[in-house]
Amino acid sequence: MFKRAFSTSSIRRAKIAVIGSGPAGLYTCAGIVSRLPNASVDVFDRSAIPYGLVQYGVAPDHYDVKRCINQFEKVFYDHGDRVSLFCNVQIGSDIMYDELVKDYDAVVLAYGANKARSLAIPGSDAVNCLSGGDFVAWYNGKYSKTLPLLNDPNAVVIGNGNVAIDCSRILLSSIQKLGQFDIPEKALKLLKSSNVQNIRIFGRRGPKEASFTIKELRELLNLENVTASTKISDEIAAALEKALPSLERPKKRILQLMLDRRSPKFPTADKSCAVEFFQKPVSIESDAAGRINAVTMENTQTGEQTRVPCGLLIYAIGYENVLLPGLPTNADGKLLMSDWCRVPNDFAKVYATGWCAHTPNGVIAVTQSEAVGVADEIAKDFSAEKPSNKPGAKARLDDRGVPYLTFHDWQYVDYCEKSMGSILGKLREKIQDAAAFIQLRK
Repeated sequence: MFKRAFSTSSIRRAKIAVIGSGPAGLYTCAGIVSRLPNASVDVFDRSAIPYGLVQYGVAPDHYDVKRCINQFEKVFYDHGDRVSLFCNVQIGSDIMYDELVKDYDAVVLAYGANKARSLAIPGSDAVNCLSGGDFVAWYNGKYSKTLPLLNDPNAVVIGNGNVAIDCSRILLSSIQKLGQFDIPEKALKLLKSSNVQNIRIFGRRGPKEASFTIKELRELLNLENVTASTKISDEIAAALEKALPSLERPKKRILQLMLDRRSPKFPTADKSCAVEFFQKPVSIESDAAGRINAVTMENTQTGEQTRVPCGLLIYAIGYENVLLPGLPTNADGKLLMSDWCRVPNDFAKVYATGWCAHTPNGVIAVTQSEAVGVADEIAKDFSAEKPSNKPGAKARLDDRGVPYLTFHDWQYVDYCEKSMGSILGKLREKIQDAAAFIQLRK
C-alpha cells in the first residue's frame, strides 16, 4: 500500500512528531517512513497504550476491525531505528505544542476528537446518564472510576449511529459469546449480573438519515433471545418503499432491512430492543438519590412528548473537536488551516489529519485514505530541503521525569494480556491501568 518513495538523493533527514497513535496517526506514520527513507518519527499519545479508538472504541466482538493493529505493529517492528513511541505523554502539560514545533521539522496533529458531545438538556447530570464513548471505553477495558449501574430492566440509548448500536448489542448479548473476546473480567462480571432487558434506541431524524451501517444493524436485529425491531409508522414506511428504487444500493439495502424488521413481526423473547426515529430527549428525571429514572422524549414531527422510564441512559451523539493548548484558531474557534491538511506555524511544518482536522466522522478506511494523502504532502514538502538536525523531544521528557511508555513497554503489556487471556480461554485479558502496571515492573 505504501510503496511510493521519493529519491533519497535530495530528501531531507526530517525529524517528525506525530501526535496520536490511533489510525490517523499510524497510517500517516507508515506513509512517511515508506516515502521518506531517511526521516525519523516520534509518535506521542496521552494514553498509556497505543492504537487509540481501535483499542477503546471498537466493539470487542468486532475483532476483524482491530486487525489493522497488525499493520501498525509492523511499522514499529520494521522501522524500529526510525520510529519511536512515547505513550502516557500529555501534550499541553508534559510537553507544550510550542516546544514540539521547535524540536521537530514537522508536527502531525492526529489526536482525534476525544470529547463526547454533551447531551445538554435539563437533568443530564443525573447518575447513570453516560456518554457512549465512556460506556464503550468501560467495556473495552479503559480504567474508569465510574461504573455503569445495570440493575434496572429499562435502558434508553440516544443516537442512530454505530456506537449506539454497539452499546445496545453489548448490553443484550450472551455473556458466553462476549467472554471469547477481550472484555475485561470485571466488565463481564457486571454484564453477567445485568438486569437490563428492554432497550429503546432513539434517533432525532428519520430512517433515511440514520448513520449506522447495515452490518451493525443486522447484528443487533439478529441477536439470540432478543426481540429486536425497528419502529416505523405505516406512513413513513410507504414513503420509504416508494423512494427505494431511486436510492443507491447501500442505502437501499439498509432501509429494506429496517422495513423488513418493523414491529411487531417477531415473537416475544425475554429481552427486547427497538430502534425508533424522529425522537429527541428534552429532559431527564432523577430519583431521590440523583439517579436517572425517566427521560422525556419529544416527537420531532408532531411535538408530542412521552415519558420513558429508564435506569440507564447512554447518549451516543458524536464527538467534539478539542484544541491542544497553543494551536491557532479561526474566527469560529476551530483549528486554523492553511489548506485541507496544513496548519500555519513559523517554526515547523504542521499538518492535521483525521477527526481533529475536521468534523468527527468516518470509518477507519476513510481515515486511512486521508492519512495516505497527508503523507504524500509531507513527502513533497521535504523532497528538496536540507537537514536542520532538530533534536526531538526525548531529552525534554527525560529531564522532566515524564514517565512515558515505549513500544517495548507496550510489547510487555501485550504479552501479559494475551497470556492471561489464554489462561481464561479468551483472546486477551486487558490490563486496565497499564501505566501503573509498567511502573511496578520497573
